[in-house]
Amino acid sequence: MATEAQVIEYLRKLSQYRERPECDSDGMPHYVDSGNMDDAYGIGETDGGINLAKALIDALDNGAPIPDLPLPDEDEDEDEE
Repeated sequence: MATEAQVIEYLRKLSQYRERPECDSDGMPHYVDSGNMDDAYGIGETDGGINLAKALIDALDNGAPIPDLPLPDEDEDEDEE
């Protein structure tokens, strides 16, 4: 099991990761890698992890607010009871 210090050190390293997806002129990343959706998913997942690490380290070091949690998934089966 990782210690709190190890987790924070990992987040610090991840938040400094420089290789990011290329962005268009509006700053939107290009996740589609020559039409290969598996690669696009992986790139987006990595980019999201880096963004989360940056936000958490900013909260720890600078008192920034912790990022909001995503909205809960809607369970389509709830209506079928």
